[in-house]
Amino acid sequence: MRTALRVPVVLMAVAIGAAGAVSCSRSAPEKTAASERPTAAAPKAAATPSGTPAETPTVTPATDLPKHAVAGKDRPSIGAGVTMAGGYTGKDFLSRLAKDWKLNLDKPVKQEMPNGKMRTYIHGRGGTGSGTGTTVSAGFADHTNLSSLLCGTGTDKSSALDFLAACTELDVAGIDHAKASSWLERAKRETDSLYKERAAETKNKKEYVVSGVFTSGPVVMLLHRTYDTYLLRILGHAAA
Repeated sequence: MRTALRVPVVLMAVAIGAAGAVSCSRSAPEKTAASERPTAAAPKAAATPSGTPAETPTVTPATDLPKHAVAGKDRPSIGAGVTMAGGYTGKDFLSRLAKDWKLNLDKPVKQEMPNGKMRTYIHGRGGTGSGTGTTVSAGFADHTNLSSLLCGTGTDKSSALDFLAACTELDVAGIDHAKASSWLERAKRETDSLYKERAAETKNKKEYVVSGVFTSGPVVMLLHRTYDTYLLRILGHAAA
C-alpha cells in the first residue's frame, strides 16, 4: 500500500498561498496527507477587530532576502508568484516530470486565494516506484501561464535531492540551472543542519526551517524543511 506524504498544515498553507503574498502560520503542524489537498476555496484573510480584512504582510525587499537558512519564525515574506514568462505554460515540463517520477496529475482546479482572486492549480502525487511519497503543485495566476511550482518529498527518501533537483530544471528561459543545482545542495545541507539544531534546542521535532532565497532569471526558489518533509517553492518574479 502506498504511504501518502504527510504535509503539515503550516506548509500546505505555503502550497496554496504560493500564488499570493504568504506568511506561514506558526501553529503546530497537523497530520494532513498530500493526497488530500483542498480543491475548495482557500480561507479568506483574517479579519481585524473592526471587521475589516487584515492587511497583506509587507513583502521583504529583494536586498533583504536571506542568503542562508533561517528558523521558520524568521522566514522572509515572499510576494505573489506572477507569470514566469508570457506564453510559458510549463505543462510540457510538468508532463515530463510526471513521467520521469511516476506522478499522477489531477485535472486543473480553480482555487480562491486570500485576496479573493482565483488561480488555477494542477496537483499531483507519486504513485509507485521512484514517485512514492512525492508531490507537485503547479500554479497559473492567469489560468494559462505558469506562475509557481511546488515540489514536496520525504526527508527520509534517498531520492529526495534528485527529485527536487529535477524540479529546478524548470525550462523557462533565464534560469541558470548550474547555479540552481549548486544552491539546492547547499540549501539542503543548511536546512538539515539548522533543523537538527532547532529541534535539539526546543525539544520539538515539529520545528521547521527555511533556506536562503535563490534568484535566477524570472524566478526565485526557496526550500522549506520540517521533521519529515522537504518543500521546494519556485515562484515567478516573487521578489520583484
